[in-house]
Amino acid sequence: MKRIHWLMVMAIVLSLLPMGALPVTAQDEPGFPLENCRYGAFSTEEDFMMTKGEPYDGNPYISDGDLLGLNGQLCARNADLVRNYDVREDLGLDAVDILNIAGRIIAFSTELDSPHGNFTAGDLLITPNTVIPNAALVAKFQISYDIGLDGIQFVGEPRSILAFVQDARRIPREQWQRGALQELLQKHEMDLWFTVEGSWPPAQKHPDIVDGDLLSARDGIVVLSQQQLLDPPIPAGIPQRGVDFGLDAVSASRKPDRGSVHFSTEILFRAKEHGFTDGDVLKLGGAVVRENAALIAPYAPAADFLGLDALWANEEIAREPNIQTMCGDDRLVSDFDGGIVIPGNGGTGLYTENPSADWPAGQPARPCGEYVPIGGFLPASGITKFRVAYREDGAAIPAPGTAQGIRTNWLLKEERIIWPGISICVYNGMELNTDADGWLDAAAYRGARDGTLTGCVHDEMRLAVWDTNSHTPGFGPADKDGHHLLWLEWEDGGGNLHKEGYEHHLQLDNTLPKLADYPNGLQLRVVNEENEETTVVPACGETTNVSKFQVWGQFEDAYYWNFWLRLSGGEPPAAKQYGPHNYYDPTDGTPGIKNTDETGTKPDLTTVYLRDIDMTDLGESFTECCYELDLWVRDAAIRHSFNRRVVNDVSGAPAWLGHAFITFAAAP
Repeated sequence: MKRIHWLMVMAIVLSLLPMGALPVTAQDEPGFPLENCRYGAFSTEEDFMMTKGEPYDGNPYISDGDLLGLNGQLCARNADLVRNYDVREDLGLDAVDILNIAGRIIAFSTELDSPHGNFTAGDLLITPNTVIPNAALVAKFQISYDIGLDGIQFVGEPRSILAFVQDARRIPREQWQRGALQELLQKHEMDLWFTVEGSWPPAQKHPDIVDGDLLSARDGIVVLSQQQLLDPPIPAGIPQRGVDFGLDAVSASRKPDRGSVHFSTEILFRAKEHGFTDGDVLKLGGAVVRENAALIAPYAPAADFLGLDALWANEEIAREPNIQTMCGDDRLVSDFDGGIVIPGNGGTGLYTENPSADWPAGQPARPCGEYVPIGGFLPASGITKFRVAYREDGAAIPAPGTAQGIRTNWLLKEERIIWPGISICVYNGMELNTDADGWLDAAAYRGARDGTLTGCVHDEMRLAVWDTNSHTPGFGPADKDGHHLLWLEWEDGGGNLHKEGYEHHLQLDNTLPKLADYPNGLQLRVVNEENEETTVVPACGETTNVSKFQVWGQFEDAYYWNFWLRLSGGEPPAAKQYGPHNYYDPTDGTPGIKNTDETGTKPDLTTVYLRDIDMTDLGESFTECCYELDLWVRDAAIRHSFNRRVVNDVSGAPAWLGHAFITFAAAP
């Protein structure tokens, strides 16, 4: 739509289909953190200053063309979206569908035409620089002019959608005018559902198409008419009911499921019953699914109303309670192998980081350990209690309420008045705990999180925090290094138990890397220059006229990551660190041998040559003195600590490392 002061919002997606592994090409300018939109994205109709949080570029000024995350974080500036189209002006953002976060593949439309004439506000743009003309979208409807583009939804298998994107990049603009879009959609067995900004034919009493209809680019049909979207009981549809409320944004499952469609309108409906605003998310029949106020609240703008022009919600956001994250808020269940499966389907339960400049491809798939935070979605009402349940991989699938539940104890802050009108939040011994089967009262949980229970907000609370290393008897699993499946269960107001329709594989690892006993775990060796044989320097051994040593070691771990060394001593005392050396990166910035793989040193159970060290790296401190060499071995597990209040990421801290050291004397 054009820039008018109405609140327009796209709907919530429930496809729960993880993106395929088809290679995608990132934008030429990958400086924007699109991962901030992992939970969803939207744009406002008015510019504003955010007063909570800080954008990645440090500028709190937010444009109506910027892409915002549902979690209060900026995902992309408008300049990031249009940069590869040789545009520097802010053109607004009118529709969006994020097709792949890791590859920065975004389909969108702008509110204004390009000042250079290379696209219009009715064209569909796909990053980094693909333009699908408006005429191609509406070709099947015989529409003869640019009628605008208000909402877009890609429908199809994720791999097919990404393959479509790859093919679309190779098609010149003039070929789109000759039916290339429809041919490509047929080839990849997918469709584009979209909305327009006008009626067709124009200026007719009974147009075939209104801007409140949902259309199919592939088939040239009305997927859902305005009347079907809102009736009953809203008086919508022309000529049937006499009112076209418009259709500004639409979202649905990636599957061609009309029943999954959610949407927003361009005008509101004032009514005591069945009323809605032009910023509410609606489902078929016009019932409100989500009010618009929750979208802008994380940014704490000074204005109460900013308008919403586009919104995309990740497939993790569902209409029923569900688990969305494991091992921390930034790790979606869809990023785990088997993270979203139909009960009975397989997976390793391991998490894989997205490759980047700092994380080369081939990095380790990571298990979780210690305290595992589990986040997700609960509706604001309709649930009396809930729990996260689990079973071992391979165990029978239990009925709701019969499996083991994860137990969590929360310590809550309470409001204390210290002066009339002035209060503070303090810990005074109040707790909110699950029962022995992991069930937690839903109303108390929501009240603790939003502050209505004690007067203090506890937004750090998650659905559960799993003590996987069994620090407290009865809380952890029987196998602290096991492979488990998790799901959410809840009880409704009628006392009926429900179970999440998907399970989530999770591999645990609470065993630290094991270093071999002395003298095999860590050795210093010197090389005989005459025969090139090596001699082991024993603990407290003395060497003279030697500055270079070989470091040998032996360690093993089910999910090994890297090792590093620390040389210390001398006069005055000095230290030098070597590494970390990641087994999956043979050129990790320093010279070395390594001889490691994903389970530690190789061959297994053998002391191997790791790398060289040079005493002169200590500079003038290298004198006749005693020295210590420490070896730290880190596994790949993602670990958190938990104090019954908050969950802290401690992955990689020394407490979670295997360690060995050796002392020796050396002199120049």
